[in-house]
Amino acid sequence: MEHSIGSYTSEKMSVIHRMESMTKVVSALLIVISVAVVKDIHIAAASLLFSVLMVIISRLPIRFVLKRMWSPFLFILVFAAALLLSTGADGSEILWSIGFIDITEAGAAQAGLVLIRATAAILVLTVLLATTRFDDIIKVLYDLKMPIFLLQILMFSYRYIFVFADELENMKNSMAAKGFRPSLSMRMFSSIANMLGMLLIKSYERGDEVYKSMIAKGYTGKPAILTANNMKAADYICMSIVFAAAVLIQVPALINSGILNPIFG
Repeated sequence: MEHSIGSYTSEKMSVIHRMESMTKVVSALLIVISVAVVKDIHIAAASLLFSVLMVIISRLPIRFVLKRMWSPFLFILVFAAALLLSTGADGSEILWSIGFIDITEAGAAQAGLVLIRATAAILVLTVLLATTRFDDIIKVLYDLKMPIFLLQILMFSYRYIFVFADELENMKNSMAAKGFRPSLSMRMFSSIANMLGMLLIKSYERGDEVYKSMIAKGYTGKPAILTANNMKAADYICMSIVFAAAVLIQVPALINSGILNPIFG
């Protein structure tokens, strides 16, 4: 099993690979937050194009990117489909009608907006995870004063999710060796329930052993940071540009809401 969530080290290192971790994490968070609240589909589409450009600049293989973003994209696709089938606002024009299901203009616009925003955010996060070591991301989040308990959840989830997956794979192979074959029967459901119960018990026992081991080694709950961020002028300039862009794409929404009317008259 591949024991990695997303890092991809290419022999031809890109500009994004060489950027400081703090710059990449802060910039990615700014972009994701800004894109998530965009309500104009044209701006969202421009953000998606920017995300695709980031993938190209990072020189990541297309197959690698598609493989990493498939699972979250499938979840978003289901959510967008639910919005598409919703009736939308009262009086909204019906674009297509199938029996008792009406696809309205408002529902289609909302579904498209959500799908584009989510895809842009997923691409940005994929580039971040593929070009930055996970321990470097944890270090940056710690420097940004992220709550310690959230950091611990991230660290232990990353460390032991692969152990969990390996244990599940071993149990599946063991059941297959004993003649287990998937079928729609009570015996199959009973076998799966027993397997999940054993996996839960093993996970609890493994967690208790790890906890006692870490306490014995003096773990205090705070991550050990052995290196310092080496921020340069170019990193600050990059973050400033990203911050300015994140603010600018919100200007049309602020103008439409009337918040900036006292400024622009």
